[in-house]
Amino acid sequence: MVDGKMNWTPNARMNVFGKYRVMLAPVTAGVPFGEALGGYPGGAAGAAGIGTGDNKTDVFGGGISYVITPTLLFDANFGGTLMHHTTTGPDYGKNIGLDVLRIPGTNGTDVRQSGFPIFNISGYSSVGNVNNWSPIIRNDRVYTYVANLSWTKGAHNLRFGFDFVQHQMNHWQPELGGYSPRGAFTFPNGITGLNGGPAANNFNAFAGFLLGLPGTMGKAYQFYDPMRTREFQQGYYIRDNWQVSRKLILNLGLRFEHFPIMHRGEFGIERYDPTTNKVLIGGRGNVPRNAGTEAIKLMLAPRIGFAYRFNDKTVLRAGYGITNDPYPVSRPLRSPFPAVIVDEYLATNAFIPSGSLATGIPAARFPDLSTGVLDIPNTVATNSLQAGKFRRGYIQSLNVTLQRDLGAGFVLQTSYVSTRSIRQALTYFEGNAGLVPGAGAPGRPLFQQFGTNASRQFFIPMAHNRYDAWQSNVTRRFAGGFLMTMSYTWSKTLGINAGNSDNGLRFYVPSQFSKNWAVADFDRTHSFVWGGHYELPFGKGKQFATTGVAAAIVGGWQLNPGITLYSGLPFIVGSDGASLNAPQNTQVADQIRADVTKPRGVGLGAPFYDPTAFAAVRDPRFGNMGLNALRGPRLFAGNLGITRAFVITERVAVQFRGEGLNFTNTPSLNNPNATVTTPANFMMITGAATKQRTIRFGLHLSF
Repeated sequence: MVDGKMNWTPNARMNVFGKYRVMLAPVTAGVPFGEALGGYPGGAAGAAGIGTGDNKTDVFGGGISYVITPTLLFDANFGGTLMHHTTTGPDYGKNIGLDVLRIPGTNGTDVRQSGFPIFNISGYSSVGNVNNWSPIIRNDRVYTYVANLSWTKGAHNLRFGFDFVQHQMNHWQPELGGYSPRGAFTFPNGITGLNGGPAANNFNAFAGFLLGLPGTMGKAYQFYDPMRTREFQQGYYIRDNWQVSRKLILNLGLRFEHFPIMHRGEFGIERYDPTTNKVLIGGRGNVPRNAGTEAIKLMLAPRIGFAYRFNDKTVLRAGYGITNDPYPVSRPLRSPFPAVIVDEYLATNAFIPSGSLATGIPAARFPDLSTGVLDIPNTVATNSLQAGKFRRGYIQSLNVTLQRDLGAGFVLQTSYVSTRSIRQALTYFEGNAGLVPGAGAPGRPLFQQFGTNASRQFFIPMAHNRYDAWQSNVTRRFAGGFLMTMSYTWSKTLGINAGNSDNGLRFYVPSQFSKNWAVADFDRTHSFVWGGHYELPFGKGKQFATTGVAAAIVGGWQLNPGITLYSGLPFIVGSDGASLNAPQNTQVADQIRADVTKPRGVGLGAPFYDPTAFAAVRDPRFGNMGLNALRGPRLFAGNLGITRAFVITERVAVQFRGEGLNFTNTPSLNNPNATVTTPANFMMITGAATKQRTIRFGLHLSF
């Protein structure tokens, strides 16, 4: 990394600065044991994040601040980030699907289609190069422009200005729907199961794999090379910090924002029309650049807050504000048809295959864009905006905080914090989900109308979430060589599809739609954090061992302990969806006991929850459980740091540092396997996050 900065002050009223930074970051990642764990020569298959990558990032910027008058200040800055990134897998350049496995339709004439196809087997680790996002070539650019004016007038401090952000993406990365440019095959449980018989399980899936009978198969092709997206966001604001009285301060603000829909430079966006089963290409033929989708012209975001000091020891603060969702839609909308063509072949019901490895993946058809109105094949998946207004979501935030000096150096701060997310979570809503349990493909609305069995998703700001929390913090100011802070939070996050937005809803059948409202995937009810800094009472100026050899040995040491304790994360108890036979819906298990015991076992043969309290569903219906009905193991971590400075001369010193991360070596356990139709390890915890104890030492020389 090279980093350069410049500051120039031509006079007392003006300051100018500039900076430039370049980072070169080549990365090579493999896996332990290589071919011994299924790796292919040159690398390992079945492992995420493997291969070779090169990254070059340039960051530049500059700015100015100018004092116009003693009460009027102007400041402005600009900046840019240029990122070039490439990644190739260890199987790059080897057509393993065609030349080694002899599966028709895999790989291709472009070297970027080379490599090991993906084989997903329900209940087992995937086989092949599972990085469907690899290989990639990215050239991204972000430019920002900001200007502000601050004016102090009596009891008012006014500030207003604007900020612009321009996003540019240029990608080769045909990644959509889990498919890769090498091809992908999925082997679900139902292919070798018995319709109306016992619930199919992962052994049925493995049997389907051995027979070469996938339930789904397909391949992703990039038609635009590269995919280009452009997006320009604008914001304008005014804020007044008003000292109403010696005890009361008001903060009032209002933002005006415009977030237009992205485009592709010369052309506009692509939009799938479900009423005609056609795709409109903005800017081609007679199709308008926005293809019939418009952004809201202006979004408002008011904010208000106050601080009231009752006395020297007690302060009350409160605030309310609205934040519009600024999430750039360039990333989720970079690859609809025909930018990327995802040709997927799905069976018409969960008990028959979509094809075979022997016959492979049929060749895709590529479109003619000249008219701007395209027929989309019934095997091609896509995503799209809807026609009409694209109504971005927003977040309402409210907090009320009481801060109190308790004496003896202790300060208490306790707060109620609340957020309400309105259409804030942008969701890939599946417009062709099965709506009739047991019907399979004929239960899909677009299959009934056009014979379409492929996924057709709409990117919609629709999911509502709510967060409520009581947050308290006690801090002891540094005194007598000791400082401490302790925080506790009780909270709950609920929402429609909370934590699962990018993957679509879990229930589309109307009778089950209300089940999408549940505890968020990331919710932790209780959160406790404690940290401290303690100077041991030995050495010069301390209580003990102030001189001599003892002071030289035990003097000057400092400890920095920390403790973290969180509630477990919620999880879903699932069941195989073959008998449900409603594509794109999630099947949950039946809970057959009112009280679920919790043995808290860890490892194979030691269930965390009683597995006999749940049963697989074998009928064309949903299980009786809700989402995230159970919680996994709690998280605990204890850290410890130790430091000491050694003064060599008046100008030279050395500091010793020791750190023990997860010093107690307490494993951070994953949630148990919660799929009832994977009987070998159902409700058993067989893995942990990488939270092993790490101890490291260092020396810091200052002169």
